[in-house]
Amino acid sequence: MNLFAAFQLPPQALLVFLLVLVRASALFLVAPVLGNASVPARVKVGLSAMLALIVTPVLLDQALPRELGNFWFLLPAVLSELLLGVMIGFLSQLFFVAVQFAGQMVGTQMGFGMASIFDPMAGSQVSVVGQFYMLLGVLVFLLLDGHHWVLIALQKSFVAVPLGSFTFDARALQTVVAASNDMFWVALMIMAPVLGVLVLGEVAMAIVARILPQMNVFVASFPVKIGLGVMTMALSFPLLVGYLAGQTERTFATVLSILSP
Repeated sequence: MNLFAAFQLPPQALLVFLLVLVRASALFLVAPVLGNASVPARVKVGLSAMLALIVTPVLLDQALPRELGNFWFLLPAVLSELLLGVMIGFLSQLFFVAVQFAGQMVGTQMGFGMASIFDPMAGSQVSVVGQFYMLLGVLVFLLLDGHHWVLIALQKSFVAVPLGSFTFDARALQTVVAASNDMFWVALMIMAPVLGVLVLGEVAMAIVARILPQMNVFVASFPVKIGLGVMTMALSFPLLVGYLAGQTERTFATVLSILSP
């Protein structure tokens, strides 16, 4: 029995389902939280297939190029869907890259560079402070329904970019480069309070070393830097959470800007 005839689906339904599945799978491959390496592959594939089944009937009225019936024209369309999904996930993930980079730098300056643990989200060794910042970013992301924003970005992408029509033009390249540059500014703003206090602490310890040359300042500076760093992190915590929340919203504003016509 013909499955398409049984459900009264047009012949292009399978083609639409394939393209939607590729775009959703590429997004969940690199998306924040949902694309975490600790999330089983079966969950990602199942979620992508479920979304494709839900979205496909809505997109059946969307006109598809006739050339997609040919395999040699279908292959570039699949690659364009893969590229678009990866781009949306990459732009969403840049926020977490900045948070982890800032935490890694703060942890190193505080003296926790040797105290590293394995981060399943990054797939590498990170400092304890870096892991703390990363978990804080994930918490803010989930509290602001960031995982819902990822799905909204995917839904808006089908409206702004028809299936098989995405091209990586100069506008898309400029958006990606600008977002990558902003990542370093975001990381600098996150670690600025702690690093500023630590620099002042280093200056104070240098003055003490000049006044008391018999004192081993190098050994004494470790607990001082740790104490100053922890105290500054605690005092700046409310401001940090507010900044992360605002930056999360700006991140998805950037993602949606690339999808606007």
